[in-house]
Amino acid sequence: MGRIKESKGTVIKVEGPASIQVLEGAVSILGSIVKPKDKLIIPRHKFAALEFVEDSVVELRMGGEAKMDRVNETLIPSEWRATVENMLARRRKPISCMILGDVDSGKTAFCTYLANHAANLGLKVGVIDKDPGQTEISVPTTIGLGIIEKPVYSLEQVKAVTARFVGSTSPANVGHRIIAATKQLYDEAGKMGCDVVVVNTSGWVDGRGARELKYNVISAIHPQFLVLIQRANEVEHLVKPFEKSDVEIIRVQPIIGKVKSKDERRTRREAVYRNYFSKAKTRKVSLSSARLMFTMFTTGARLSDEALERYSKDLSIELVYGEESKDSLFLVSRGAVLERGKIEEKAKVTYGKEDVVITWLGEERGLMAGLLSPDLTYLGLGIIREVDYAKKLLEIFTPVEDMIGVIQVGLIKLDDDFRESQKYDRSPL
Repeated sequence: MGRIKESKGTVIKVEGPASIQVLEGAVSILGSIVKPKDKLIIPRHKFAALEFVEDSVVELRMGGEAKMDRVNETLIPSEWRATVENMLARRRKPISCMILGDVDSGKTAFCTYLANHAANLGLKVGVIDKDPGQTEISVPTTIGLGIIEKPVYSLEQVKAVTARFVGSTSPANVGHRIIAATKQLYDEAGKMGCDVVVVNTSGWVDGRGARELKYNVISAIHPQFLVLIQRANEVEHLVKPFEKSDVEIIRVQPIIGKVKSKDERRTRREAVYRNYFSKAKTRKVSLSSARLMFTMFTTGARLSDEALERYSKDLSIELVYGEESKDSLFLVSRGAVLERGKIEEKAKVTYGKEDVVITWLGEERGLMAGLLSPDLTYLGLGIIREVDYAKKLLEIFTPVEDMIGVIQVGLIKLDDDFRESQKYDRSPL
């Protein structure tokens, strides 16, 4: 589109993909002032509202699907500023806030707006992005903690100082991990001296599972403020237990943004995976020096050849490895097991086990994993390429070069092009 010149007070809305460079004057995006020579990128499926705080000239380059519209007034709801100023005026530090809202309601925009206002006051802001599917700060399957000390126009500018692996892009099956991870990161933000801690949540708001997750996260961190972003009463049910507590509940209107489809969300995640693993290398990790988490594998005693032959005959599958403990049975077949669920249920009844896991050689390829140091510090992510069950050896693709103490096996599988090829309800290992 080229250069555009606008007067002070003008507001334009730009939908990506687009790039913007201020040549003269200054514009504001969610409280972050963009000045000459500053350049920003608006990715596909996102938008930015540019408020011209001075008479300005900007260079606007737009991709094929990009759009630009002039709007009559700021897109930021009027109560946002009052809400932010009210929270930041409180003396007790750290100021803690958790944001609740439906999908595409503007939670991340409010989080950014709050963080920028706090940073403009010289405050140190910790942002916990607890949406493992659409995280802005970290990598999908994780919850990240970012630190903001100067305004940003997007949380994508903020790098995670630490994160926690939860193993899935959906909170439905890993709620307990999300609760623990959020509390750990919240405590770490306090130790890092954050004056403000903001918890940005996922758009999963309906159903018993969503209630349980939000109730428990709120109880675990006990924020001073709960900000509900809603058009009517979409998230009221999530705060009912806290209406008589000392947690202050604030309700604000949403930003009407661009609704992203499931395919668009998945495409964005896969782009993040490709970027993250762009400099990864294959490592071999012995399970004599590292341990597995979130698996049945390595938690039992190895089966003898005789026992393995007996289970093979009973279950009519060719087993090559197995482990048994008091409550569980872990079995590895040479080939894929078509009716795995039925055979696992049969084995539970036959052998009196609480849990039975049947996998096969090669099923592990592509499973994402979280990597921890021996002192349980988060190091990063890996992709399992191969498991040698007999030698207890893992081949893992990762940019992490530090010593690995724990490998947390996830529920998402990526193919060789980093596309999400399979999601599990439980670990296949």
